[in-house]
Amino acid sequence: MDTFGERLIGDYFERVRCFARLRVRAQDCEDVVSDIFLRAIERQDQLRGDVGAWLFAIARSRIADHYRKRDLVMRTQSSLSTPEGVNDAPAPPRQAPVPLEKMEQAEFQERLRTKIDLLPELERDVIAFKFTDGLSNTEIAQVLGITPNHLGVVLHRALQKLRSAMLEEVSA
Repeated sequence: MDTFGERLIGDYFERVRCFARLRVRAQDCEDVVSDIFLRAIERQDQLRGDVGAWLFAIARSRIADHYRKRDLVMRTQSSLSTPEGVNDAPAPPRQAPVPLEKMEQAEFQERLRTKIDLLPELERDVIAFKFTDGLSNTEIAQVLGITPNHLGVVLHRALQKLRSAMLEEVSA
């Protein structure tokens, strides 16, 4: 017998993970995704309408909470400054060599992600829903609470900004 949580994870795990991966650092992604599904399972009695739209609304909220918590920790740490020259951070782990194609693709994705992070929140969400989650314009509009026409305008502007930013980088 499948429980609600099992069905939800089975149907949406990859899409939610891709959405979260585009929005948070790789090392935080697993925790954020777990938090998203935990919140969804806890609040399953609040489900109204489309499950995907409801789940991605939760995902947006949990990702925003993640950044609020991170910012609070960073502010607290900066107020407890360490003496100059003291660094308790461990050295980053060494990574195995990666084939050139994968390295180039990873570099491109990181540059693109940096450009996406500079977009306003609504545009970032539209890009994530459209290209990582494969949601339709109608589904995205429902999640974001905007009309499909407005969504089209937001998507067009976001893609124009990304295209321009990437071309600027290439020509520089």
